[in-house]
Formats: sequence, C-alpha cells, structure tokens
Amino acid sequence: ITDSINRDNMALYGYRRATTPRLLAHKAQLGDQMLVLRNAWSVDASTVPSLRNMFNFGLRPEQEPQHVLALARAAGYKVWWMSNHDDVAIEQQHARLADVVDIVNRTPGRAGASLDGELLDCVQEALEDPAERKLIVVHLMGAHPHYGLRFPAGANPFDDQVDDVEAGLEKSGRSAWVRRFRQEYDAALLYHDFVVSETLQLVRTIGRADGYRAWMYLSDHGQEVGHGSNHAGHSPSTASGYRIPTVIWRNSAAEPYRAGTGDRPFRADWAGWTMADLLNIRWTGDATDRNALGEGYRWVAPVLPVKVSSFED
Repeated sequence: ITDSINRDNMALYGYRRATTPRLLAHKAQLGDQMLVLRNAWSVDASTVPSLRNMFNFGLRPEQEPQHVLALARAAGYKVWWMSNHDDVAIEQQHARLADVVDIVNRTPGRAGASLDGELLDCVQEALEDPAERKLIVVHLMGAHPHYGLRFPAGANPFDDQVDDVEAGLEKSGRSAWVRRFRQEYDAALLYHDFVVSETLQLVRTIGRADGYRAWMYLSDHGQEVGHGSNHAGHSPSTASGYRIPTVIWRNSAAEPYRAGTGDRPFRADWAGWTMADLLNIRWTGDATDRNALGEGYRWVAPVLPVKVSSFED
C-alpha cells in the first residue's frame, strides 16, 4: 500500500513521462499474469480513513466489520506489517494485529526523509521466513508531500525538463511552482517504481517455485499536481485526489483472470474483499459481489465530495 500516488502520473497508465519503466518491464514479461486495473479509485482523500476502509471492507464501525489481518491470522497466516510511516493511529488500528511489526521511520509528518527502499530488506527477510502461509503488508510513503524527500538527492531526471508535459502545464496556465512540484512528484514516482518493482521481483523469486503466491499494489488516495487545478498536494475537492493505481499479480498456480477484469471500475474501500480472495479466505458474511476478481462482481459507484464525469476513464 502506497501513499499519494495518482495513476495519471504513471507511464504504466499512459503518462507521457517515463515514470514507471520497471513496472512496464514486468508487464511486458508477465503478460496476463499481471492485472492492471485501469479504473481504480479511492473514496477517501487522506490516509487514515482510507486504510480503515481497506482493512474493514468499507463497512461502518456500527456494522462490526471483520479486519483483514485478523481474518488472515484466524486462517493460519503469519502476518507482517512493515511501514515507512510513523503514525500512531495506523499502528493502533492495523499494525498491532500483525505478528511481526517493522517500522523503519520514526519521524512523523511530512518532514520524514526515510526512503521507501529501506523496507526492501524487511520484505526479503519476511519472504524467507519458513512459515507456510504469509501475509506481508508493506506500507510505503510513496509520493506523500514533500515530494522532494521521496527520492534520492540528485535523482530527478525531470528537473527543468522542457517536454510535452511541461508545455501542457504551461499552456493550461499552471504556475511555475506547480510545474516544479510536478517535476519533483514525477521523480518521486520514478523512485517509487523501483521500490514497488523490487517487491514484486522478490515475491516472484523467493520461495517454492510450485507454490501459490500473489501480490497486490494500490495507493491510499491520489494527489493533485496541476491536473485539474493550479494546486499541488492532497485534494478532496478534485478528482485527482481519488484516482489511484491498482495492480495484481498471481503466479501460474492461480486461475487466469476473467476477460475484461482489468477494465472493471474498482473501489479501494472494497479492496479487503479482493485481498481475501487472493488469500483464499472464505467466511460467513463474505460479499463476493464486491470482489473485483470474482465472477459475481457488481459495481456500485461511490459518493464522492467531488463530481466525477465517469468512473470508467
């Protein structure tokens, strides 16, 4: 799970800057095993409510929802929570339910400069653990503001680059500071592409070759960086605050995806139902019509505080 990633800035989704070369390489190699959900949306524009919805199946507290991590442990999974965030609410609501907790960043708020790559050793160690069933939750900073802290110093190939993206922003009347933030944001996505792709590569290569394994990647919410307004940052008032990437990979031990699954609109608050499917967990109250991989999936558009022309774009 990553933070503040807008799919509109990912070359994997058609963006004109080369922000996701490694994920594109995985897609070229894996073909239909790697499912890119083209129309994924968050229903929250900030992290804490988004994660609560993801892990509680989008249900309200009075509905007494199950928690994905609790279900996994009841089903015999050893659960890891590893994070580059320092957030007490997230630790209390989610991380405390895991068997193993690794927090590599203890600087709260936007000033934390710990890079997400610090978690890769933790991911490898968890994958090499002898437990038969494992659920590993990796919570990344992604492109959370400040963007310039989310990639290594000097690693911004888009700095002062006059390209089609820059020209388009200027034509749309975006200010110099928004255009500069877009350059930093895209550099953050390029580094993020490295980290996310490394987690996928580790999942693909560590462990029994004939064993089932799955990997899911999504963002808690989007980000406005001059897409719909002259603004950079969290944005509950524009569609860019809710447009997220979602990618799923399962190895050859899993059944193929149904035709057209990648074009289905997807809600992050329903992600728990899809996670449960990837974990092969079934229980009383399982709502299969909210599982984006299921045959009986039934889309219901969320009510957002901003008008969205279409959830299928």
